[in-house]
Amino acid sequence: MIKLAKRIGVDAIHPGYGFLAENTEFAKRCEQEGIVFIGPKSEHLEMFGDKIRARTAAINANIPVIPGSDGAVLSLDEVEAFASEHGYPLIIKASLGGGGRGMRIVREAKELKESYERAKSEALSAFGNDEVYVEKLIENPKHIEVQILGDHSENILHLYERDCSVQRRHQKVVEIAPSINLEDELRERICESAVQLAKSVNYYNAGTVEFLVGADGEFYFIEVNPRIQVEHTITEMVTGVDIVHAQLYIADGATLFGKELALPKQDQVTLHGFAIQSRVTTEDPENGFMPDTGRINAYRSSGGFGVRLDAGNGFQGAVISAHYDSLLVKVSTWATTFEVAAQKMLRNLREFRIRGIKTNISFLENVVTHPSFLNGEYNTSFIDQTPELFVFPRKKDRGTKMLTFIGETIVNGYPDLEKQKKPIYLAPRIPEVDLTKTPKAGTKQRLDELGADGFVEWLKKEERTLITDTTYRDAHQSLLATRVRTHDLKAIADQTARLMPDLFSLELWGGATYDVSMRFLHEDPWERLVTLREKIPNVMFQMLLRGANAVGYKNYPDNVIEEFVKRSAEAGIDVFRVFDSLNWLEGMKPAIKAVRESGKLAEAAICYSGDLLEGKQTKYNLDYYLNLAKELEREGAHILAIKDMAGLLKPEAAFELIGELKSATSLPIHLHMHDTSGNGYLRIAGRSMQVSTL
Repeated sequence: MIKLAKRIGVDAIHPGYGFLAENTEFAKRCEQEGIVFIGPKSEHLEMFGDKIRARTAAINANIPVIPGSDGAVLSLDEVEAFASEHGYPLIIKASLGGGGRGMRIVREAKELKESYERAKSEALSAFGNDEVYVEKLIENPKHIEVQILGDHSENILHLYERDCSVQRRHQKVVEIAPSINLEDELRERICESAVQLAKSVNYYNAGTVEFLVGADGEFYFIEVNPRIQVEHTITEMVTGVDIVHAQLYIADGATLFGKELALPKQDQVTLHGFAIQSRVTTEDPENGFMPDTGRINAYRSSGGFGVRLDAGNGFQGAVISAHYDSLLVKVSTWATTFEVAAQKMLRNLREFRIRGIKTNISFLENVVTHPSFLNGEYNTSFIDQTPELFVFPRKKDRGTKMLTFIGETIVNGYPDLEKQKKPIYLAPRIPEVDLTKTPKAGTKQRLDELGADGFVEWLKKEERTLITDTTYRDAHQSLLATRVRTHDLKAIADQTARLMPDLFSLELWGGATYDVSMRFLHEDPWERLVTLREKIPNVMFQMLLRGANAVGYKNYPDNVIEEFVKRSAEAGIDVFRVFDSLNWLEGMKPAIKAVRESGKLAEAAICYSGDLLEGKQTKYNLDYYLNLAKELEREGAHILAIKDMAGLLKPEAAFELIGELKSATSLPIHLHMHDTSGNGYLRIAGRSMQVSTL
């Protein structure tokens, strides 16, 4: 990351809120290389990344701490001595721990040896250091954390507390801001303690000071998370302070109360309403919250006023692997009362539709409707001591099952059903055609006769505007989601060859058709190509080639591109429209070269990405397009395409662009746009132009 940042001139790096945010070495390397680390200073990461040092800092700041060992325990004997003095239960924690890892609760002497060894082993595995310390266990406490911000002028501001007591294995599941049953006097003392600790170490940027609150109302410092946290969203909702925005400005040297941030002074920070955050994860509550993996078949989000969704890779088709955190989306709801915020949360959870992979949504629904949650009478043992949270109605998922069955049956039939002739509801009006006559020779024969270079010379002299028909690919891709079978295309192929012999080409192959043929129609896309070539021998076939992606969705080695082009040419493709979505020339070069070597036509496409009529003020001005066109011509393109998929190309801009391109290059020009009417374009096409329109 440092190497990349230096190469491309990055000024600052925000590490997010995962483990990288607490990586002291990463922060130090940023400081050494003059890159701003958007977070606390490395000295704070070192101080609070080590739970023992953090405890010492709290003691020095006169903050109450849980009775514990003075530093790391180096042997089982030391743990046993602590247990003899303070009694059970106790908790063993990794010095560098976080996220509930390297923690073991010990309730009896017979559990001590195994818990000590497991805590050390887990700490070593998770953090590379097996150092642990021991504390007296505070039974069934509230887990309260205070959000703080600090600047380089030693100003410290707290944004009140979050109640994070609903947790499983020391990992937070549902959070609330502010706590609904914390007395105002206790709230003030806890928040003031957080500020006191932060000031004592000159804390900088965002952080969270965490406390346990016992049943007797006493509170104890447990740790500082020197980073922004997953649950920062609900603090933002109840205070109106954009914490990430503040992080960026603080890192840039702004003060909390200066004109750039202009945050309210401490006595002016107010809490407005209540907010709840639920973490929707790909975990199975019925199987010990085991993370699930697989492909998301259906994904529908919730939403509405007072609702915030912070999503990661949650979308239809996403593949959830075992290599990343199981968090799918954070759902945060806000209302003026806690009861309404909880109602919004329930409504949002119920509106989610995530199919193909297990989630914890049913579990979360049980949490936010439980009486103990709604009245605030819960603690860190709430989940463990409430078995009814794990009683779920059986999901029938009838909609997805029915749609899948209907789709599969329509396309592929059903083994036990006798196939019947399908009724034709909208019979297509196909002109009478004598199919016994050989189709009139067309561009395919001309290409075979003249070769690619000779064909281009003929094309330059052609007075007509030539047309590429995109029905076989683009039209049914966009209008029918490519669910058109080879059987259906074959049914109109004979007529196409005889009724449209003067077409420039038929665009009938590409990434979407290739992918859908295999995955949804269960067909061989290569067989489709061969079948249609037999039916339509006279018109050139054209395909869309995604440069270095071919017909896939990732970059492939050059030899894969070369072999793909070679085999496609042999199977019937005559014109390869090569493009890159970012107009990245290097990604197009191998494909253009391979097409030329195959003896076919290389049509290099420029994606029209911005309005050139805006002039020099935009990157995508006339010079940008002209320079790219000249480079493509030098790379051996036979034809130049303007690819306007977004319909951005205005008639006036098209007139200017095409005129200038014809002056700057010697290439025939093909205009391809997703503009149903084609208004304005055909009038300006002129000589040696092709036009395809959807």
